Amino acid sequence: MMNPKVLVLVVLAALAWAHPARAQPDASMLVADVVPAIPGEQVYLPTVAADTPDTEQWNRVFGQVWVRNVSRPSLYPVRPKNGRGNGKAVIVVPGGGYSFVSIESEGFWVAERLAAQGYTAFVLKYRPRDTAASAGDFMAGLVADFGNLGERELPDHPPAVEDLAAAVAMLRANAEEWEIDEDAIGVIGFSAGSRTAIRLLENHEEAQWLDHVALIYPPMTQTVGEGPRPELFLAIAADDPLFTQGGLNLFAQWLEESSAVEFHLYSGGGHGFGMRPMGTTSDLWIDQYLAWLAIQ
Repeated sequence: MMNPKVLVLVVLAALAWAHPARAQPDASMLVADVVPAIPGEQVYLPTVAADTPDTEQWNRVFGQVWVRNVSRPSLYPVRPKNGRGNGKAVIVVPGGGYSFVSIESEGFWVAERLAAQGYTAFVLKYRPRDTAASAGDFMAGLVADFGNLGERELPDHPPAVEDLAAAVAMLRANAEEWEIDEDAIGVIGFSAGSRTAIRLLENHEEAQWLDHVALIYPPMTQTVGEGPRPELFLAIAADDPLFTQGGLNLFAQWLEESSAVEFHLYSGGGHGFGMRPMGTTSDLWIDQYLAWLAIQ
């Protein structure tokens, strides 16, 4: 069982972490307010039929916007302003434990920082698994799913990988229209989003087109199987249960196969820090990632 403060962190970050305690969680804190969809240009992916009914639900949970029950995956382009584009593109794949898409802190906010530096960013709204339509039942399910973070493996979710593969193919097919270089496409994934990027590398031919990949607090227990080894940026906190669970396993295996890796291990920050200020050195990850991108 977790105390209320810990439970807030668990649900807020999609899989956040602190030490267990004996106190029962306060159920009144588990609120998912219904909010309208974030507006913006949206390009639907061809992994589902065009006439598929739209079932997605948008919620604000502890100040963060999530989208769940997505039935029609899409990309949200976030372009550089005032003609400052550098011709390079990054697909942003938020986390959410495949229960939802953390589309704000691990999506749009990341894309905006990328666009400010000249990159054309594309936030991927992929298909997570189905969750209860009721906000209360959804939140109760999250507590059950994420209360044992770091004690089990995150199950695979092929639809998300299929959506990412389709996104990579779409960027290449429309590179001229979007004013990007088809050979300068990268991916940054967070938590479950990083797991999705790993599975893309292992199982889909679209991975051969990636110039670089960033994995932010990925599952560390598993190595990356067969597949290309693009330039890699890896960042995680030492107090993240996924690091406690897997240690340096993923990093060490990648390094044995390719030296094209930059690794940042922060002393604090927990799991799911995204673009939220944590008051730890993990707050610097986005600047370090952008500095790394600049020399790719």
